[in-house]
Amino acid sequence: IENMNTVLDDNCTLCLPNGERIKLNPTTMRMLFEVQDLAVASPATVSRCGMVYIALAELGWRPSVRTWCDQALPAALPNLAPEYRQFIYELFD
Repeated sequence: IENMNTVLDDNCTLCLPNGERIKLNPTTMRMLFEVQDLAVASPATVSRCGMVYIALAELGWRPSVRTWCDQALPAALPNLAPEYRQFIYELFD
């Protein structure tokens, strides 16, 4: 993860081991890292990341489906009425 520091800071540039540099657009691209632990991460890396820990057993699947119904579904189907979004959400039960 230390190689990702230049992506995580304001430069948003991915520096590959072969020396190639790829400029990334922060408005159209988001990165999500899932790590087991931060045992080898430097303070610089940790300070660039927002850390959230929630045990999967406590979170469950409902928040992900609710977010999808509230955000991605209206973006894909802009004319879909809110009551239909709720109906689709309830189909997951």
